[in-house]
Amino acid sequence: MNLDIRTRHFQLDPEARERIEAQFEKLERFSPRPVTDVRLQINFENNLFTCDGLLLLRNQEFRAENNGAEPDLATQGVAENLQRQLDKFKGKVSGKQRGEPGGLGKALASEGVAPVRFATESFELHEMDTLAARHAFTASDAPFLVFHNTDSGRLGVIYRRSDGELGLMEATNG
Repeated sequence: MNLDIRTRHFQLDPEARERIEAQFEKLERFSPRPVTDVRLQINFENNLFTCDGLLLLRNQEFRAENNGAEPDLATQGVAENLQRQLDKFKGKVSGKQRGEPGGLGKALASEGVAPVRFATESFELHEMDTLAARHAFTASDAPFLVFHNTDSGRLGVIYRRSDGELGLMEATNG
């Protein structure tokens, strides 16, 4: 791991540099991939140290920022924030590697959000052009109309926009 520490408006003493390096070397234990670079910019302005950190993995980067009365405190907050980000990323990567199903539903369930139940209705998909679909929509009291657009060959939806006008959405391939 390459650790680049830059300071602005002060000199970092060697002991503080060693403590900071030790903090950031521990981050490799939390990373699912080898850490390629860690870049720290520590600024001293208005009697406050501000640390901006960038941690680079292959094809991934994590950023954190923290303030403190001492450079060690500012960098400690950055290290903790980056560790939380790496833990979260490691969980996502290992879940994908294990092939866990779930996606967004699993994520919402793990955060304590109750699953949403929907009332199911069916409808008949009619083939019509845009003009016929517009007339059919305005003649009904439905909030929208789904149809197969014979003009474009795509699935279309006509709806009433917030400004009161009619809107048309069409499905795209891809």
